[in-house]
Amino acid sequence: MRIDYQHTESHSRGYQGISLDEHECREHLQGLVKDNLLDREERDDTLEQLRALRDETGFDVSDGLLADIQALEDENVQVQNFRVGEAYAEVILEQAFSCRFYWNELRDARNPRGNKTGADLVGLIEVDGQVLFLFGEVKTSSETTKRPPQVMTKADGVENQLRDLYNNKNKRQILISYLKNKMRLFPDHHQYQLDFKLGLRAYYSNPEEYQLIGVLIRDVEHDERDLSLSYGRLSARILDPIGLKLLAIYLPIQQKDWLNIINEENE
Repeated sequence: MRIDYQHTESHSRGYQGISLDEHECREHLQGLVKDNLLDREERDDTLEQLRALRDETGFDVSDGLLADIQALEDENVQVQNFRVGEAYAEVILEQAFSCRFYWNELRDARNPRGNKTGADLVGLIEVDGQVLFLFGEVKTSSETTKRPPQVMTKADGVENQLRDLYNNKNKRQILISYLKNKMRLFPDHHQYQLDFKLGLRAYYSNPEEYQLIGVLIRDVEHDERDLSLSYGRLSARILDPIGLKLLAIYLPIQQKDWLNIINEENE
């Protein structure tokens, strides 16, 4: 992972562009990104339970049970590229930026093709030793004719989405309630419970603190204009001490090849 450019105002405010080499990118796509897209932890647990049921002595196995086991054993991933981008963003944020996503949002999906509601990224982040709520948006773009690309500037782009998260306290409250409701699914004294309480304390401190993050996934050459102009506009509207970070992740493999690489071992 290489830093191509960066601008830092404070520990919680600034922007950065990073590049990955092809080996790193392939490793991520076939490893942690794929695990995220499959929700491997939950998938493996379900598969273990169904196999145990199949192997239970005296149990009359249905065709439906066998079909579901077979479906779960098939790890072929078929999603749109923006989903791959969202998963990649979470992987990099967890690996390199002290972000924590304790809950895979696939577990909340009633429609596998449904869009996330509220924000693409909902979690916690450690900034300068302090744990804060993290709310963010992710966009994927190959556009080269405009810098920043239109996914940053259009009506439903990152700039407007982050401004909305800043201005809309009710939306943030819904996201905090979402995080709170997940606590009951973890055992007592789990790190998630501690982090949530620290994030809540910071959020309701005077002044309140939380972190906004916009992530841009690119498969083109790096260019600081991808972030610099958007950051300038946002930093004038989203005021300190609210955290504001923009991150561009430049991948050396084109979007059209992502799924083929993710599914290579299944072909």
